[in-house]
Amino acid sequence: MSTTSSSDKASGTEQEKLRANTIGLPGVLFQSITTMAPASGLAFSLGAALPYAGAALPLAAVITLIIAVLIALNIGALAKHLPSAGGFFTYIGHTMGPQAGWMVGWLFDFAYLLIVPFQLLVLGPVADSFANQYLHLSFGPAGWAIWAVIFAIIIFGLTYFGIKVSADVGVILGAIEIVVFVVLSIWLIVAAGPHNSLAPFNPASSLQHGLGGWQGVLFGMIFVVLAFAGFESSAPLAEEAQDPRRTVPRAIVLAATGIGIFYVFCSYAGVVGWGVDNIAKYTGDLNGWTTLANRVWGPVSLIIPLAILNSALANSNAAVNAVTRVLYAMGRTKTLPAPLAHLNRYQTPDVAVILTMVIAVVFALLPGFLYDPNTGFALLGTIVGLPIIFVYLATCAAVPIYYLRERRDEFTVLRHIIVPVIPIIVLLIVLVFQFNPLPPAPLNMAGPIFVLWFVIGLVIVFLLSKNSPEALSRITKLHTDDVEEGEPAVAEA
Repeated sequence: MSTTSSSDKASGTEQEKLRANTIGLPGVLFQSITTMAPASGLAFSLGAALPYAGAALPLAAVITLIIAVLIALNIGALAKHLPSAGGFFTYIGHTMGPQAGWMVGWLFDFAYLLIVPFQLLVLGPVADSFANQYLHLSFGPAGWAIWAVIFAIIIFGLTYFGIKVSADVGVILGAIEIVVFVVLSIWLIVAAGPHNSLAPFNPASSLQHGLGGWQGVLFGMIFVVLAFAGFESSAPLAEEAQDPRRTVPRAIVLAATGIGIFYVFCSYAGVVGWGVDNIAKYTGDLNGWTTLANRVWGPVSLIIPLAILNSALANSNAAVNAVTRVLYAMGRTKTLPAPLAHLNRYQTPDVAVILTMVIAVVFALLPGFLYDPNTGFALLGTIVGLPIIFVYLATCAAVPIYYLRERRDEFTVLRHIIVPVIPIIVLLIVLVFQFNPLPPAPLNMAGPIFVLWFVIGLVIVFLLSKNSPEALSRITKLHTDDVEEGEPAVAEA
């Protein structure tokens, strides 16, 4: 059983725990699904891949689906034995050492802290456009920023008052967006009639023709990976989930598989609905899915921007849940400031929530005004994709280490060597194509910004190793393999 020291209890940072056994499989599953933001991811993240992947976007989605499912299986292999609010912070810390675990937590925080401003750059402009067109309400040229702040306040309300409220809202919002886009996609495929073909699964259909079209597919995959990113986000809810050793792995695999199939199906519908030969024109339409809906649904197409708003809101809600739990876990080990582990009366890490939302507003408005909301969205999306890939790489590498060292009786070559190695190889190839050739400005800043964050992390973890080794050592004790089902794992001091 887990223990806490008297000093920790006196400080008040460890005596309070996250609320255990609060959410079941549906809530945990939709935490992952809504973090993936199916409608928003389809309209914007996959849309951002179109200038590169072109009509071969469905091919990029198929490849990413396969890799995502393999990654999900690897995450599940660790989640069932190492349940913790630290998630990847705990998995890597336990298998590769506390310094590596801290760095992965640092990268996870970076990615997820930027997901909320990334989605505010969807919520603000889409809400502003919808209000102008359908409600005849305008806040002027900066209207998108006002709407972004309004949605930030809503997201704060959803995440501050407890995981149960947030999870229940996530289930409802997630179901709505999936149904709307599946129905529209079926409609588009039927309407395309004889224009349906296998061309969208041919790399030659991409808009960058190097390497027989694979250059465009592989570069576009950074945005497709971004659309998939989020299936892993239920891992930090382990201490609040019912039967977390089973619930969390199932949720992660189901989300990656189900939403991956959704992306392949809907991206194919979008390509054939627009026309394979006309796809270059689609890349210049910032409201491509609304345009497609207008063609087949007429005035009913107003459902699409509403579904996208719904999706971006659900995504932000889920992202805050995930990142604040990791900040909480890092705060309670005192490898980040201890106030991040403070819980409010709803057993929610309130300081972490407030910090996350302040960062969200600042980093939505800053690039939005410095460039424009669409360019800011693309820049943040490119940045977010890089640390997510590194988190996936580290997790896949941790699986064989953990099972060879601690679970030899469960080890198999297929499950614990081949399944991790395949995504590692593909993700490394995708990383190479993010820097060769470099994307146009300002997207070319993504790499240097990521490197700067990584270097800052290295400096911090070096100082922690030198000055607070006992704090780092707590990372490997954020779980216990013999906890009762549903009991939260708490750091041992």
